[in-house]
Amino acid sequence: MNKRLSVLLAAVSLGLSGCVVLLDNPGAWAYRVANPRFTPLPGARALYGTRSGYGYQIEIPANWNGGLVMYAHGFEGFGLRLEELFPPIRAHLLRRGYAWAASSYSVNGWAVRQGADDLNDLRQFFARQVGTPTRTLLYGRSMGGNIVTDSLETYPNVYQGALAECGALVGLELFDYFLSYRLVGEYLTGQNFGPMLLPVLDPRFLATTYREVVRPRLGEPGNYTARGRQFDSVQKLLTGGPRPFRQEGLKLVFELGTRYYEAGFSTRYRGVANLVPGTQVTTNVGTVYHIDPGLGLDEATLNRGIQRIAAAPGVRDLPRPAIYGIPTGNIGVPLLTLHTTGDPFVPIFVEANYRRRVEAAGKGDLLVQRAIRRPGHCQFSPAEQERAFDDLTAWVGGGPRPEGEDLTGDLVDVGRAFTTPLLPDDPGGL
Repeated sequence: MNKRLSVLLAAVSLGLSGCVVLLDNPGAWAYRVANPRFTPLPGARALYGTRSGYGYQIEIPANWNGGLVMYAHGFEGFGLRLEELFPPIRAHLLRRGYAWAASSYSVNGWAVRQGADDLNDLRQFFARQVGTPTRTLLYGRSMGGNIVTDSLETYPNVYQGALAECGALVGLELFDYFLSYRLVGEYLTGQNFGPMLLPVLDPRFLATTYREVVRPRLGEPGNYTARGRQFDSVQKLLTGGPRPFRQEGLKLVFELGTRYYEAGFSTRYRGVANLVPGTQVTTNVGTVYHIDPGLGLDEATLNRGIQRIAAAPGVRDLPRPAIYGIPTGNIGVPLLTLHTTGDPFVPIFVEANYRRRVEAAGKGDLLVQRAIRRPGHCQFSPAEQERAFDDLTAWVGGGPRPEGEDLTGDLVDVGRAFTTPLLPDDPGGL
């Protein structure tokens, strides 16, 4: 999240209701591309400009090894300004002899399919302007991780490997979780939160319902009421179970001074973007909720009490919901993923869900996953990222499958082999 969303929230709070009308139809907005000009690092050359509605940046080292990394940035809010972002390990890519290319995408919002298509267009443009790469890799963060999993299936023969950090790998299933977060909160507070003004943060809700209902009845991380402990248990089990820094992640600031914990209650039912304005695309039908024993609420009562919301008929059927990048798991090239244990925005359960899809598709040997023991979304050290990239490129080049770990089970002690360094307050850390 960034200043684009802040500007939009401010506009709505001033009564500019026209902004709200457009939220479910980002393709209709009058976007403008920020100036893509940038200064290359020493020894490299830069190409930049606009094409097909998006801005692009390309950097080629003097010792180019023929490899190209296509960088997919994350969710940038709903503003009208389209902006490119550098790969986090930009200098490392160049030192290794790789060129990189990044697109702003031609829309904002949860733009998975548009991002995948724009990156593929830029890949082809790179080949015409610079030369055909000998190897093309994908590198995505957050929503960009969903662009990675979508691209590997949509364009199965153009990428030779991929790296996803803090990735929303399973697309729409992430928004189903946001729906559950809110519906569990409604059930345990006994309060219907009503319609949301905005798809992400609603300042009206935060100033009234959260302050007057949610906080008094549930409390907050570190100071829960009895019902709050029930909520925390359900949320914990929805997102992967006990793990390092989960509570600390919920306390981190999301946007405008709002923590992830309270932001979850103010997310709209329908998700961040809709295929058809006003269409229900998220669902919790079929979700089985769990709770730890001894908290005064049994699972049968919990599952009977939580409201169930169904998606509109056919709206989740492929290929129509491609904007959300719903993956089948049928990948054909190596994919390495990193995820922080306490990530409060894209919880680590997405890694387990994606692993199950890849295994069901018979491609489990092509997926390596690693946990990093930290609280924040995309909170990686350069050492962790550079190691992941180097391990991926060695694997793609014919080397051994890199070391990973099982993220489908107990996560209490995961990530020790890959977290560099452990935080001073790591549970059991030095």
